[in-house]
Amino acid sequence: MERADGLIIVVPEYNHGYPGLLKHILDTCLKEYIHKAVGLCGVSAGAFGGTRVIQNLLPVMRELGLVTTFYDLNFSNVQTLFDESGKMIDQPTYIRRFERFMDELVWMSTVLRYGRQEMDLSNVS
Repeated sequence: MERADGLIIVVPEYNHGYPGLLKHILDTCLKEYIHKAVGLCGVSAGAFGGTRVIQNLLPVMRELGLVTTFYDLNFSNVQTLFDESGKMIDQPTYIRRFERFMDELVWMSTVLRYGRQEMDLSNVS
């Protein structure tokens, strides 16, 4: 995590929130997250595609020092997203969304890496 400039969290919605194990894993790093970009992908069997899990994770990301992107990915009705062979149905739609998501994550990761390298934040409280 120390060497990463950003990360992607793909998380299923669990009773309108995130799984407890994810929170436990996130809490194992703290200083490693400061001023790093994170993109969130919500997954749900319902129509909202993990929107509620992303909403619940936003304050957690902020508290951990991660900077969330402005564009999230949502995968709704996951039970119907793939055909029998495992190929994603409606790929063009998801590819466009994924490209937009990744473009923003790479941009934000690059800008934050520059800031971490060039700014002395040791005296910022």
